[in-house]
Amino acid sequence: MRRIFRTAATSLAALGAACALAVPATAAPGDGPGAAGSNEKVKVYDTSNGYKDYAGYVQFKHKGDWFHTYRQKSPGNRIYVQYDKDGVPDAGEQIDGGLNPGDRTKRNKNLPDGTVYNIRGCVQVDGGSDYCSGWQKFTA
Repeated sequence: MRRIFRTAATSLAALGAACALAVPATAAPGDGPGAAGSNEKVKVYDTSNGYKDYAGYVQFKHKGDWFHTYRQKSPGNRIYVQYDKDGVPDAGEQIDGGLNPGDRTKRNKNLPDGTVYNIRGCVQVDGGSDYCSGWQKFTA
């Protein structure tokens, strides 16, 4: 009888270890794309004065699928968000942000859960190329 219990306990322990290895870990907020969704914040810089000047940030928050922009300073150059579905070229969207220091905007988009997207922030430059951050992945 004792041998039956010992064999059963050993089998259950092995099964538990195998199950623990098979379950993927979810990413913590801000850790990049994960199956449970992610929150991403991208800093945006304006280099029109010849140096790297912090302009503000753009952000995606998984809970509610909100895009945020924050314009810190230098009125006159609009900050905006660009995002697209990962792996789908030329299918991006743009969300305009504020022009003046302290302007905050937010826009709700009901994105399909678990889908990976790319986000970046830009500063609009009239008569020239916009200044944009690098692309950052996030999961809706």
